[in-house]
Amino acid sequence: MNYIKEHDYIFIDEYIDDGISGTTFERNGFKRLIEDAKNGRINTIITKDLSRLGRNSSYTQAYLDEFFPRYNIRFIAINDNVDTLNREIGDMETGIKNLFNEQYARDISKKVISSITTSKKNGKFLGGIAPYGYKKDETDKYKLVIDEPTAKIVRRIFDMFVNGYSIHCIAETLTAEHIPIPSVYKNLNRGLKSTAYGCWCTRTIGEILNNPTYIGNLTQGRRKKESYKSKRIKRTPKENWIIAENTHEPIIDNTTFNIAQNLLNKNVGKNCNDILLKGFLYCKECGHTISITKNGNGKYYCNCNYYKKHSKRGLCTPHSFSYQQFEDKILSDLKNICKQYLKKDKLIDIAKNSNKKEKRISYLENELIKVKNTINSYKRNLDEVYIDKLNKTITLEQFQRVNETIIKNIEKEKEYLNSLELEYNCLILNQPVNEDYDSIISDFLSFKKPSRQLIASLIDKIEIDKDKNVYINFKIKSIY
Repeated sequence: MNYIKEHDYIFIDEYIDDGISGTTFERNGFKRLIEDAKNGRINTIITKDLSRLGRNSSYTQAYLDEFFPRYNIRFIAINDNVDTLNREIGDMETGIKNLFNEQYARDISKKVISSITTSKKNGKFLGGIAPYGYKKDETDKYKLVIDEPTAKIVRRIFDMFVNGYSIHCIAETLTAEHIPIPSVYKNLNRGLKSTAYGCWCTRTIGEILNNPTYIGNLTQGRRKKESYKSKRIKRTPKENWIIAENTHEPIIDNTTFNIAQNLLNKNVGKNCNDILLKGFLYCKECGHTISITKNGNGKYYCNCNYYKKHSKRGLCTPHSFSYQQFEDKILSDLKNICKQYLKKDKLIDIAKNSNKKEKRISYLENELIKVKNTINSYKRNLDEVYIDKLNKTITLEQFQRVNETIIKNIEKEKEYLNSLELEYNCLILNQPVNEDYDSIISDFLSFKKPSRQLIASLIDKIEIDKDKNVYINFKIKSIY
C-alpha cells in the first residue's frame, strides 16, 4: 500500500489466498485476479515478491512471458526488483528466482513429509477424521478409541464376508437397511442435518476389510498426493503403507482378519448365496482361475477362464465339469483326509507352543506380498507375449519358447509361495486369540460347518488338470 501511494497508482482491489500453497494456481483469489485482468479492470499487478505470484516456476514464468504481455498487464514484485515494464521477456535473473522459489517449496514439502512420516511410524494418528469404527480420543487427539455404533457395522461386515457373502452383497444389504455410509455418518456426527443415507459401494467395503487398523495396528499412508505441486490423491501400494502395531484397541480379532485377507482375492461374485468353492478353483495347466457359471437349466458348470477367453486360439483346454457333483466329491474327500491325516494333538501343539517370533511373521507377510506381485507380473507378461504373437511381432516358435519359460517361472514362484503360506499359517495359530482350539479342530474333523470361512481356514486352492485330476493345496502343515 505504501508502494502504491509513493508512485501515485490507483488502488483497485486486493487479492488474497491465505493458507493455500503457492505451488498451485487453483486459488480463488488468484482466479479472481486473472478474471479482472482479462476483463480490463486492472492493468498492473503488484506483489511483495515473486513467490507471492506462485512457487511453480513453469506456470509463473508462463504468466510473466505470455499471459501478462497478451493482456497488457504490468507486473511488479517489489522486493525482487522485478518490473515487466523494464525487463526483457524471459530474462535469466527472473527465471532463476522462480526456480529458487519452487525449490524452497519442494524442500519445505520434504521436511513436512519426513516429520509426518516419523510421527506415523511412532503410532500417532494424524488424520483429520478417524477411520470408520473409531473416533479420536477426547484426551489425546493422536489416539483412536472405538466408536461402538460404527464398530458394530465393521464387525458385521467382517462376519458376513468370512461367512460367504460377497462384497457386492454386503454393500447391497447395508444400503437396503439404510445404514449411513461413512461420509454421511461423519456429517451426522458433526450435527449436520441429512436425510440421505447414501449407497454403500464395493470399494468402501473392500477398504474396510483390507485395513489392519481394525486389528489394532494403526495403518496410515494408504493415499498420498501425487507431488507437492498437485492436489490429486493416489492410492499407495500396500507394501508402502505405514503400520504401527498395537497402538489401540482392536475391533476385529487376528484370526478373522487373516481369513478375510485370504478370501479377498477369491471374492469374485455378486450373489449373496456365494458358491462354496468359488475362487478356490484353478487350472493346473495355465494357472488361471476356473469359473463357475449357471447354464440355462439352472445348473452350475465349470470352465477354465483362459480357455473361455481364447477358445478360438486353442489356448489351454475347457476343463468342463459339473460343479455340484464336484463340490460333493471334494467335501467328502476333505472329510476323509481330515480324519486320516489331521492329528489333533499335533495341531494343538503347533497352535499353542510355537516359538516363532513376531519378526518372522512380519518378514513372511512382506515376502508373501512380494512373491504374489512377482506372480502377477509374470501373468501380465504371458498376456503381453500373447498379444505380440497375435500382432505377429514375434514368431510362433519365439512365443512358445518365451511362454514356456514364463510358465516355469510362475510354477517356481508358486512353489515358494506355498512354502511361505504354510509356515505363515502355522505361525498365525501361535497368536493369542480367543478361540477354542478343540472346537476348531473338531470342525475340521467332522466338517459340520462347510462354510467358505472353514474352507479358507483349511485349504489355499484346488487345482484341476485337463484329465480332471484334482490337487488340493492345504494350509495345515500336517495335512500337507
